[in-house]
Amino acid sequence: MSINDLFKKANKLFTQNNHIEGLKIYKDILLKYPKNIRLFEEVKKTTKKYKKIINQTISDKEISRFFNMQIEDQGATVIKYLNTLYTKNQNDILVISLLGTFYSLEKNYDKAIYFQKMSIEKAPFEISFYQNLSVTLRQKDKNLDALSLLYFAKILSLNNKLIDFEIAKLQTLIKNYKASDFIFSNLIKDKDLTEEIIHHYCMNLIDWKKESQAISFLKKFDNYPETKNLLLGLANYKLNNFETAKACFLEVIKVNRNSFVAYSHLGNCYLGLGCLDKAENCQKESLKIKPKNNIAMNNLGAFWYFTGNSKKAEKIFIESIKENTNNHEAKYFLALCQLAKSNYEEGWLNYASRWLYKNFDSFIFKTNLPKFTLDTHAKNLIIWDEQGIGDTILFLRFLKDIKPLVNKIYISIDKRLHPIIQRLELQILFYEKKEFNPNSNYFSHQMPIGDLGPLFVKDNSYFLKNKNSYISSNKQKRIILESKLNKKNKFKCGISWHSVNRRIGLSKSITLDDLKPILSIPNITFVDLQYNDTKKEREDFYHKSGIEINKINDLDNFEDIDGVISLIDICDFVITISNSNAHFSGALGKETFLLLPKGKGKLWYWTSSYNKSIWYPSVEIIEQEEPGSWDKVIKTLRQKVKEKVR
Repeated sequence: MSINDLFKKANKLFTQNNHIEGLKIYKDILLKYPKNIRLFEEVKKTTKKYKKIINQTISDKEISRFFNMQIEDQGATVIKYLNTLYTKNQNDILVISLLGTFYSLEKNYDKAIYFQKMSIEKAPFEISFYQNLSVTLRQKDKNLDALSLLYFAKILSLNNKLIDFEIAKLQTLIKNYKASDFIFSNLIKDKDLTEEIIHHYCMNLIDWKKESQAISFLKKFDNYPETKNLLLGLANYKLNNFETAKACFLEVIKVNRNSFVAYSHLGNCYLGLGCLDKAENCQKESLKIKPKNNIAMNNLGAFWYFTGNSKKAEKIFIESIKENTNNHEAKYFLALCQLAKSNYEEGWLNYASRWLYKNFDSFIFKTNLPKFTLDTHAKNLIIWDEQGIGDTILFLRFLKDIKPLVNKIYISIDKRLHPIIQRLELQILFYEKKEFNPNSNYFSHQMPIGDLGPLFVKDNSYFLKNKNSYISSNKQKRIILESKLNKKNKFKCGISWHSVNRRIGLSKSITLDDLKPILSIPNITFVDLQYNDTKKEREDFYHKSGIEINKINDLDNFEDIDGVISLIDICDFVITISNSNAHFSGALGKETFLLLPKGKGKLWYWTSSYNKSIWYPSVEIIEQEEPGSWDKVIKTLRQKVKEKVR
């Protein structure tokens, strides 16, 4: 439909008094043709013609008194009085609007939404009504609906920068960083650039993993030094520049000794630097300054989780959620604590909050298809991947469980995993599109792959019944790779020592120098399984130690996952850190020694029983006793490997 046809359709709806549907057409025009100048004039004309005058049935002075009463915990009294007025006149738009506002302030969001929707129906050209409902919907975690409402407000006030700012913040919240940046790129051109806009613009860049751009922008400003240093600290922390970040947060504290936010982030820096006592003390100092603040509660909980005190971590996350029911970071970390100790009933419920946690890297796909549950009969189910390759491998085990419950399974997944899934012989079909057409004839239901776990794992008996490997290697590739390996030694050991994960990779990784006591054990050919380029590192290590790490040069360890799995399969055993190779090896049922950090980098699914992985029985876990210290891990591993190859 052309833009002229859209305007005609909207105007027809307005003449029929179907104002909201007409505004929906205007919203479509705004989103499809954002530079169209005709929209401004059409909105102006339509608003002048159809906007209702809202009768001032309650004075401004009395409304102010209502808000003061609400501050003094008398909100229920205000609502009771407004309901009395509403009973007398159910068409009083001002009373209806105020009921929506005060129900929202009292956190009765369902009632608030009811009255706020009613106020829009009765006065669809009032900008504030859309803004109020948007705020309430955010409290209910209905962020997409909240965003949609703000676009109605924007139509009615196209040049309103405050509405643009609210839209940009919501776009950040739903991880639509590019759209948010587009809006901010105009807002930051304002001569009177506010501290709040600078803060949210830079936070969008930091969440978007464009920390360097945020740093460059901030260096242009000398005003707002506290906010500037706080943001510079956050950006540098995300880049693992812990010393630089620490200096920034200390500058904030020098200016403002009561900055509980700076103390909490400083604690995270000390954790990154391995100063555990200082890390914990900073979080506690933040809580002294502002008791029960979510930032420090979450960070202290994460500190305890990473340092192995999951009981204390659980307790503080629960407290943090009580303070703020929309605290998705706390819910996500609580899930990790619960799943790590095999509390699946509560853990899986909280794991669903991962989509709303801003540091969860995956994006939920937009679809109107219903989600699959065990109570529904799915004709054709589409499963879509999330998180990294390793996590995807973790959940592939459940495909055999779900196959009997549906007619057909489609899967939208990284192409590198297609041959592995094909060998499962489950007649699974591959679907390339990431955005699912809600009217598609292909599918009846959908679900993310990470939600397969909650369907089948109720307790650890699942793993006792499913001990066997669940993926296999490519026989032809295995034969070819076997012929290329150095056969002078009796044993072949695949090794993987580095993680490229930006947030926790450093904590999980180890160096070849650290591994030297293992790599110097005779009669073993060590095979490089790393998916990044290790040529210089291997050459430097060889020149220093005389120890060669074999690399199959014509195997692309990043692109050819099928080849890597075949390479692992011809090894006698594997030594690896917690990365994708640990999952490949575990899913193959290959004997594996997993070197696990204590603290940041330890993931929930590496739960063990008698040092054996619950999820992968062939994986033996050797965990650090102290965060950052690999000495005892290497000593234990050396003894185990020597016993194996003697």
